[in-house]
Amino acid sequence: MAERQSQSNTATTDGPSAVENEPHQGPPSQDGSHGSATREKWYSVTFSVPWIVRGAETGQDAINIAVSEVGKRITSASDRTRNCNINVQSLGCNDCNSRTDALLLVSKTALVGLLVTLDVQAASDEEAERTARREIGPHLEDTPLTSVDISRKERTN
Repeated sequence: MAERQSQSNTATTDGPSAVENEPHQGPPSQDGSHGSATREKWYSVTFSVPWIVRGAETGQDAINIAVSEVGKRITSASDRTRNCNINVQSLGCNDCNSRTDALLLVSKTALVGLLVTLDVQAASDEEAERTARREIGPHLEDTPLTSVDISRKERTN
């Protein structure tokens, strides 16, 4: 699991934080699509990512630092990926029907549960997951990536 010492003065936000990357535009192919294969489709792949933050004073600080650090690491994308979204996972209580952020803060050390969603160009669900792992895995060294959702994106212009 990745551990980082942070002394960040990240601004507090209302609600879960998110980072978005603009689509990486490659040269259009003859059919007008972007990418190397003409019959590949776009898939949305979501991973559950645990992130450890050291030196966080509050839970919101830990969330802001975690989203910022993960966002900085996975901003580089190829022509087969676009729109990387980072959100804080939420946990639900079945008894009281309430939800809370996936966060544990003890002695200025926090474990934050993040959901990282990547749009990937691939020919199948399995290839989309492999491509997404290849794209973000090296940037999140020693961090487990658990696939929680893979869905085909509808064509948008």
